[in-house]
Amino acid sequence: MGEKGDLEVLKYLRSIGYRGTELTIAYAIDNAAINGHLEVVKYLHSIGYKGEEWTINYAAENGHLEVLKYLRSIGYRVKECTITCAAQNGHLEVVKYLHSLGYKGTKDAVYCAAMNDHLKVVKYLIELGYECDELIINDAQRKGKNAKQLLKVLIDLYSIRYKGTEKAIKLAGCLEAFEYLQSIGYRYS
Repeated sequence: MGEKGDLEVLKYLRSIGYRGTELTIAYAIDNAAINGHLEVVKYLHSIGYKGEEWTINYAAENGHLEVLKYLRSIGYRVKECTITCAAQNGHLEVVKYLHSLGYKGTKDAVYCAAMNDHLKVVKYLIELGYECDELIINDAQRKGKNAKQLLKVLIDLYSIRYKGTEKAIKLAGCLEAFEYLQSIGYRYS
């Protein structure tokens, strides 16, 4: 119902007596948040409907900062996973906004951003002090598209003096990643 963002249709349905079920309304609000239809979200709340606990995460996951701000302003709770939802899809402005309010995520946010090639988000999170470990680096080497840049961000910024593991080299699957690991001192035998 909220997926297409047609506010006039929602108003019409309401005017002819349609009230929907709790489930259909929650679904409508969630879909409006997923698709960034702020006016639909506002309207449904103005007539007394509520979304579910994950509604704010859907807005974050899809980069809809204004929807997220509105939901937060009316009492939806931001959780650690909200930052991960934004990070995994590269929504740096959402991540920055949440941090500006004092919210923190977990190292899952770095991992999810890294696995989806969102280098700017990875860099930002590491600069804020998020943890990174060899698991993230090993898995990042499977990427290919931005493997070298991602490895450089993870290793250089995090300064873990990573020398690679045999598993990492075997998983690298791309010449650039292999060459980068060799350039920082890893020797595969």
